[in-house]
Amino acid sequence: MKALVTGFEPFAEHPHNPSQAVLALLPERVGGLELVRATLPVDTERVRPILKGLYREHQPAVALHLGLAAGRPLVCLERLAVNLLEFDLPDNGGHLLQGTPVLPEGPLALLTRLPLRAIQARWKEAGIPSTVSNSAGLYLCNQVMYLALAWLPPGVPAGFIHLPPDETLALARPQAYVPLKTQAQAVVLALEEVQKSIPPGP
Repeated sequence: MKALVTGFEPFAEHPHNPSQAVLALLPERVGGLELVRATLPVDTERVRPILKGLYREHQPAVALHLGLAAGRPLVCLERLAVNLLEFDLPDNGGHLLQGTPVLPEGPLALLTRLPLRAIQARWKEAGIPSTVSNSAGLYLCNQVMYLALAWLPPGVPAGFIHLPPDETLALARPQAYVPLKTQAQAVVLALEEVQKSIPPGP
């Protein structure tokens, strides 16, 4: 079984994105899951075909998407994605969407398929600060989460984790942060819990 784990390239005033950097710290496998890692563009038009191509090529049994929440000091599990894009700054392609649906015919919101409480309990045991968030924002993170939940089969666990600043961003601008190694540990523990939630094959 393959687990697709994605992060985003740097964007806006951030020269470094922990969601991209953390991919290099992940193992090749987590339990029975073979990890496929990919960096997505922060471009609302380019990300759609790239994401669809990753799903088509790898047919993942799990999709875990990561992004940076620069203003949040904790690792955040996202509960839902909404069918709306409302950018407060242009993406890397210069697009500034306002009141645009992710999918015009899609439902208003889609719930994560990750076992949120089980993941958060594992993080608590490991001493990793975390929270469950009810808003993935209205930018590219929300777009990718919504597309994952809309495009992947209902039985595929899929969801989104927002990562806080790491030590590299904190050096550039002093702020609360979680070390990148700890963020990688959080991702691995999340994947372990997700694997437990997958029904055994025939």
